[in-house]
Amino acid sequence: MFSQRIKQTALTIYDRFIKLKGAPREIALGFALGLLIGMTPFFGVHFFSSILLASLLGWSKIAAMVGVNVTNVITAPLIYPVNYWVGVRLVGFSKAIDWSTAYKLSDMLALMQQSPMILVDLSIGGIILGIPLAVAGYFVAFRIIRNYRQKTVGAGTN
Repeated sequence: MFSQRIKQTALTIYDRFIKLKGAPREIALGFALGLLIGMTPFFGVHFFSSILLASLLGWSKIAAMVGVNVTNVITAPLIYPVNYWVGVRLVGFSKAIDWSTAYKLSDMLALMQQSPMILVDLSIGGIILGIPLAVAGYFVAFRIIRNYRQKTVGAGTN
C-alpha cells in the first residue's frame, strides 16, 4: 500500500514535470540547477535559492524546485555522508570523523568546534558530486521533455 502510494506520487510528479510550460532547454536547465543546489548542505534554503537563481538566469523555477528535492528527509542521510567523505578526501579542512567512536561528550564538543570546517568540506563535496549529477540531469530532462513533446505533437496531427 505504502509503496503503491509512493509510486503513484512519483508518476504524478513525472507527468506534471514533462508537461511544464516553457522551452525544454529552460526546463532542463532549471532542473539541473535544482539538482546542484540540492546537493549542498543548506537544506533550509534550497527552495529559496533555487527560485532566486532560476529567476535571475531565466530558467524554469518550478523545474528547479523539483530538482532540489534530490535531497529530502529520506535521501539526506545517504547523500550528506558521501558529500562529506568526498570533501574531506579532496580538501580536508576538517579532521575526518570516526562516527563509530564519536559518542563521548568530549568527541561531541570537538565536533562542534570544527563544525564550520565540516560545513566547508560538506559544501565542496556536494558541489563536486552535484556538477556531474546536474549535467546528467540536464540531458535526461531535456531528452524526456523533447521526446514527450514530439510524441504529443505527432499524436495531435494524426
